[in-house]
Amino acid sequence: MKIWFDADNDPHVLIMKPLVRELERRGHTVVFTARDRTRTCELLDLYGLPYRKVGGVYGKGMWNKVRGTLGRAAALAAAMRNCGCAVSFGHGSRALPLASRLLGIPSVTMYDYEWVDPRLFNRCCRTILLPDAIGDERCRAAGIDTRRVVGYPGFKEELYLADAPLAPQAVAADLGLRHDAVKVLLRPPATDAHYHNPEAEVILHAILARLAGRADLDLVYLARDHGQTAWLGRYDLPRVIVPQKVYDGPSLVAAMDLVIGGGGTMTREAAVLGVPACSFFRGRDGRVDEQLAARGRLTVLRGSVDAEAIVLDRRSHAVAAPENGKLVGYICDQILEVAQA
Repeated sequence: MKIWFDADNDPHVLIMKPLVRELERRGHTVVFTARDRTRTCELLDLYGLPYRKVGGVYGKGMWNKVRGTLGRAAALAAAMRNCGCAVSFGHGSRALPLASRLLGIPSVTMYDYEWVDPRLFNRCCRTILLPDAIGDERCRAAGIDTRRVVGYPGFKEELYLADAPLAPQAVAADLGLRHDAVKVLLRPPATDAHYHNPEAEVILHAILARLAGRADLDLVYLARDHGQTAWLGRYDLPRVIVPQKVYDGPSLVAAMDLVIGGGGTMTREAAVLGVPACSFFRGRDGRVDEQLAARGRLTVLRGSVDAEAIVLDRRSHAVAAPENGKLVGYICDQILEVAQA
C-alpha cells in the first residue's frame, strides 16, 4: 500500500520518521511532499527521506495564509494526481486535507494544540488524532468534531524521543559549547503564526535582559528568521551561538542545561526528556502544556516579570528517554484503518 505524508513544518519530520520506519517494516511505501519553510526540507535531507517540494512561505496576515493554503492545496493535488496513494497523513497541514479531497484520497490529521481553527479538519479529514490529555470536553469547547477524534496515549514527542539516537556530546562539540558553561537554548516565538500574541516578544526581550552579562553562559539562539537575530544586538550577551546548519533537534535539546521557547515543540521535547524547560508561548493555554506544567516538567512564563525567576544553573541529572510503549504502532494502525475502510 502507498501512503502519502506531507511535512508542512520542521517538527513534522521528527514525528513522521518513526512512523515511516514502522509502515515500511509492515511492507508499505511512504511518499513525501514537503513545504519549503523553516528547515523542513533540510531535516528531510538530514534523515535521508526523499520528498517532492511543493509550496513555501505564505507571508504574514490572514489573507496571505488563506491564499497560500489554497494555492498549495492546488499544487499538491497537481503533483500527486495519479499517485496511487490509499491515504494521506499530516500533522496539522491544512493544504493536505484540501488536496486529498480534490483527489478523492481519505486523509488523517494529527495535532496536539486544540485551539486551532478545526473547521477544515472537521470537514475534510476522516480521522483527527489528538492526545488523550485533551479529552472530549476540551474538544467540544474548541469546536472539534468529536465523532472524528481518536485519542492516543501520552505525548507526540514520545513517538521519536523513545528510541532517538541522542548525540548531545557531538552537537556540543560542533557548536563549540564550553563544558563548564551554563548551556541555554532560546527559541523565539513564531511571529508569523496565526496564533501569535505580541506579548511573547515582550517576554523574549525580558529573557534576553535576564541572560545579559553572564560570562559563564553559552546561549544557543535558534532564530526563525534574520529579523529575530537582529534583536541580539540590544543586549550585552558575552557568548551567543547562532547555528548555521540544521542539527538533530532532540540531540540539541539533550545538550542543554535549560531550554526556553516561545513555541511548543522544543520546550515539550525538553520537558519529556527531563531537561529544565520554560515556555513563554502566549497563545491560549493548551491541555498538553497544562499537564506538563502540573507534573513539574514545564515552567510557564506569563509575563516579563517572570523572566527574573528563571534558574540559570548547570543541569544536575542526565536526560531520560521516555517509553512510548506501542504508540508508533497505534498511530500507524489508525492511518491504515482509514486506508482500508
